Amino acid sequence: MKWHYFPGKSTASLCVFYTGWGMDDHVFERFMGERDTLIVWDYTDLSTPLPLEDRPIEVLAWSMGVWAAQQTCPTAHLQSATAVNGTPWPIDETRGIPPAIFDGTLTTYSEAGLARFRKRMCGGAAALTEFMAHAPQRTTEDLGAELAALGEAIRTRPEVAFPWTRAIGCSQDRIFPIAAQKAAFPDLIECAGAHWQPDLFETLLKGRPL
Repeated sequence: MKWHYFPGKSTASLCVFYTGWGMDDHVFERFMGERDTLIVWDYTDLSTPLPLEDRPIEVLAWSMGVWAAQQTCPTAHLQSATAVNGTPWPIDETRGIPPAIFDGTLTTYSEAGLARFRKRMCGGAAALTEFMAHAPQRTTEDLGAELAALGEAIRTRPEVAFPWTRAIGCSQDRIFPIAAQKAAFPDLIECAGAHWQPDLFETLLKGRPL
């Protein structure tokens, strides 16, 4: 994993934000608020320890980051944990991305395939244009290696329990279907939007109420 620390004015707790597949800190830096925030990305290698301090932790996890948080985040000082547009079973017929769809994305992965995925993720051309203005500063090959590593790890690592305090799902999500999110989290808070929903990220990262 890779990470970047954004210092804020409030040091009472640390927000640890597990991003989705294919992301980096560049995508989210414009959403930072006054809280100390650690942005985490790249799940090719899950063995890298995070620089977590001995203070309350507020976890925010999006997409594949929901699974990654369960696998790697200690819970000793966990104050809250919010899952967004993802589930603890990211490759699953009913509670995540159907295996055939995930495998198809991986086996046909290419620059063109990545562009199609991002368009689905954003929910349309206009949102894709906005996303690409702050696109991850990573290569297509790098993202392919991460996707393959995730596929193997999800299927081979044991399931880990994690005390999620709330889950939020967007009704037009074309990556993690809203039905799958509801199956994984019966108390899911549903809101409008696509898998990539920048106004929601800004709200949550700045600690604002929904």
